[in-house]
Amino acid sequence: MGSFNLDYFIHAANILLLAAYSVRDILWLRLLAVASSLAAMPYFLLQPTPLWAAFGWSVMFTGINIFQAWRLLLQRRPVRLTPEEEEVRRLVFQDLSPRKVLQVLSIGSWATSGPGERLIEHGKPVESVSLIVRGKVQVTTGRQVLGDLGAGEIVGSALLLSGALPEVDGVTVEPTRIVRWEAGTLERYLDANPETRNLFQRHLARDLAGKLRRVGADLSRSTSLHPPSPSANEAP
Repeated sequence: MGSFNLDYFIHAANILLLAAYSVRDILWLRLLAVASSLAAMPYFLLQPTPLWAAFGWSVMFTGINIFQAWRLLLQRRPVRLTPEEEEVRRLVFQDLSPRKVLQVLSIGSWATSGPGERLIEHGKPVESVSLIVRGKVQVTTGRQVLGDLGAGEIVGSALLLSGALPEVDGVTVEPTRIVRWEAGTLERYLDANPETRNLFQRHLARDLAGKLRRVGADLSRSTSLHPPSPSANEAP
């Protein structure tokens, strides 16, 4: 029987490398590249004079690809959201994956505001926006109540879009669970994540449209309940 041909190792290594370059999934590319490097190692070591330089490079490439494959596996692990995080996803980010939802929440902070806490204040710059998860926030100007904000609505959304100073106060009227994002941090994150930015902007637009509809309905109801007095110049 003839001796084993070491060329089989290098052929197997190159076939595996060809397969790695043929797949679209980056994880499979990494794993096949590892297999290719491992298949090539016996070829380098079993030569009459071992090819230590080539073997060393193969070990390094194997280590790099194993590390990157491990990172990809960690990123693809199933994500379980807590009930509160799942509620945020339902309210705002239904089209985002759970992992992306966690990313958005990680740049913000959870808080529970007691009754009477001001989330926005007339004439003061808005430094953060708050998503109401549970509870109620009353919007007022002077002594006039403009309306209430509830779960899924964002306090400061219109100001975030316009950059204007608030002309109203937003005050909690009951214990309110919120997620608060610093405006600058949120803007930088959304700039780097266009998909999330598009979803967030659509929600802001719906949120603002809903507030305008409610204000219009409240004004119409107020007018119907308190019709204007006849003009003093009008004949009796």
